[in-house]
Amino acid sequence: MTGTPAAKLKTVVIGAGFGGLAFIKAAKHADFDITLIDSHNFHTFSPLLYQVASAGLTAESIAHPARAAIRNRKAKFLLDTVIDVEFDQNRVVLASGERIEYDKLVIAAGSITADFGVKGVKEFTFGMKN
Repeated sequence: MTGTPAAKLKTVVIGAGFGGLAFIKAAKHADFDITLIDSHNFHTFSPLLYQVASAGLTAESIAHPARAAIRNRKAKFLLDTVIDVEFDQNRVVLASGERIEYDKLVIAAGSITADFGVKGVKEFTFGMKN
């Protein structure tokens, strides 16, 4: 039986944190053409941020290259910032002006520090990430 092979689904993943990298790892056997976009070229292993803050580790020891994390996952990496998502056009707009089209979009753009409602935390402390 001959025919044209099915086109791979163009999948854009926004964010090289735990969520974005977990998706790419889980999709390793899927027929996706994956583009990972992040404004940093590294993944920060945030559970060890307290070690950096207390001088137990250097910052470099918890930051790992994003490209290395996806090297064997059939994905490419773009160092840029997503400034808009045009949902009606199925594309993301980057700070560089480039527009990347997608069939599937994964938004895993990060997290914020939780204060768990503890009074005074927002006003009198610094978060470990932003």
